[in-house]
Amino acid sequence: MSLHEHDSAGVSEEVVASVPTEDVLVRSSVGYVPQYVNEVLGRTKRVTKDVTFARLLRSLRVDFPDYELASIGTPVNFDIAPTHLTRVEMHFQDESQVESCLKEISVSDLLIRTRLQPAWDWQAPATMKLSVVLHVGWYDTVYFLKFKDIFLGQLHCRYSAKFGYDPREAKITHYRYTDEGETEILGELNEAELRADRIKDRVEFVRKFRDGAREST
Repeated sequence: MSLHEHDSAGVSEEVVASVPTEDVLVRSSVGYVPQYVNEVLGRTKRVTKDVTFARLLRSLRVDFPDYELASIGTPVNFDIAPTHLTRVEMHFQDESQVESCLKEISVSDLLIRTRLQPAWDWQAPATMKLSVVLHVGWYDTVYFLKFKDIFLGQLHCRYSAKFGYDPREAKITHYRYTDEGETEILGELNEAELRADRIKDRVEFVRKFRDGAREST
């Protein structure tokens, strides 16, 4: 992680993750460093994804005993301590919708693997007849609060429209992870989430490619 620049308005731009093709930058006026930078195995007391993911798989056997895993999701970020988890439950009208939904998840998952996306991932999509349950793991509280409702945004609505589904029909449940890796349904924001909520509009996550092109991430 290195400081990229600091402009006259007091906005810092810091490289927080990097691969040969691109960097992920955080621009902020509060000197924000994402949790996925520091809360990693060997540097945090919080439980990391290798443990929370195993617990998620066990919970699926209890909560959705008739569902079968379509994949494990995105096999990255196992050494990072997740902050939140989102569960999305969808019910379709025919099998082609299920197939198209899983294909869209697979394409998105491939992009996460081939590009740089340290802030979230797909976890344990599972199916049962005409139903799909999937999960999003989040690795930074500010990022989560900025984007937790993106599933209902225009971009995802366009994706879902490809297979005739309105994401507003999905059951979406947000959870927070405790330091011990247990999940709690997100109700009122706790102290850490309130702090993150106060600064979320002053923090921007940006992907910068080697040719200089940029996009929000």
